[in-house]
Amino acid sequence: MLSSALWKSEPEACCFGSDMEPKKISEIALPCRSDSGKFAIVVENAFSKEECDRMVRETESKGYEAAKLNIGDGQEFLDTDIRKGSRCIVDSPEQAAEIWNRVKDCVPAVWNHRGTSWEAVGLNERLRFLRYSPGDFFISHCDSSFERENKERSFITLILYLNGGFYGGDTTFNDIETDATISVKPKTGSVLIFEHDIFHSGAKVDNGLKYAMRSDVMFRQQWKEPHGTADSNH
Repeated sequence: MLSSALWKSEPEACCFGSDMEPKKISEIALPCRSDSGKFAIVVENAFSKEECDRMVRETESKGYEAAKLNIGDGQEFLDTDIRKGSRCIVDSPEQAAEIWNRVKDCVPAVWNHRGTSWEAVGLNERLRFLRYSPGDFFISHCDSSFERENKERSFITLILYLNGGFYGGDTTFNDIETDATISVKPKTGSVLIFEHDIFHSGAKVDNGLKYAMRSDVMFRQQWKEPHGTADSNH
């Protein structure tokens, strides 16, 4: 596991929100009818090119390894017919908090799940930096939920695009019944945010290198007081 600051937070080195165009938020028209109403957006101009370049340099200096598939219970395996690419894992609550501060106003503050309400609390501190070389891809899949020991859990995926200048590599949302698709073209500093249970794929990179970072939006369940109880401490 790797843990380190990916950029300095001094104002002169990385002043979030300054010297950048205003953020632009766009909803994604998901192609699958059963996904109608689900949360999926793109946030443009969330990070500057300089910030993204710095993250690429720092993770390259740490090194990338073959990206594996998560099969639950902490188990992973390699299957390049399903997923082909490299990753660098950085465990950093501090950097996760800085990224969250940039996009938290774009994410629902409260999430309803099976009749219960959950409050957004931040990002999963495990930041998975991804590198796709020519020929690399990730076939259509849904993302799994991450749960902490304190019962906080994720419902939403976050992908930060760190560069441009490559061909292919779009993130594509799929209707597995009709083969209808809609693609999101990676743009430096843009963030794609969507519900875990939406089918999506990473299209094959045809030329150049694609860099991105993936994490999860974490939620804490909001517990209600029993009916008629004014003070839960009594």
